[in-house]
Amino acid sequence: MRRALAAAALAALLVPLAACSSQQTAENMVNDALGGSASVDMGEDGEVRIDTSDGSYEIGTGEFPEGWPADLTLIPGFTLASAASTPEGLTAQMIAEGDQAAAVDAYAKDLQANQGWSVDPSVPPGGVNGMWALTKEGKVVTMFSAASGGQTIVIFSVTDR
Repeated sequence: MRRALAAAALAALLVPLAACSSQQTAENMVNDALGGSASVDMGEDGEVRIDTSDGSYEIGTGEFPEGWPADLTLIPGFTLASAASTPEGLTAQMIAEGDQAAAVDAYAKDLQANQGWSVDPSVPPGGVNGMWALTKEGKVVTMFSAASGGQTIVIFSVTDR
């Protein structure tokens, strides 16, 4: 898990690196940081994909990881900033301009009303903490949202129950 978190953090640093350095330099940097073998693919538009033995990490590709539940789509008005697949589960980070707490709440309520997701009673929905925990067909989805720096960030975690 430590290596997975390190790779995800390192992936965020690679976006600026993609504009000014070689793919081999980026791959060496990831391998040095993780003490292992990683494959780094950097696109012309700043997309970065890292594959390690702990999973895959994508930044700027606009794609959810393989196995992502089809009914968990982009929140209207948000863009997909990053996504990852690890043995522990799937994650995605969405970003939108401004305080979008109402849009996040509406999205979570739509998942319940129209997509068959149920609120996990162990986590109080919405409210001050901006956290939702939903379950469906053996999956648990945790959504955490926060307004920061004029943007709203929503982090999704999808795990098996």
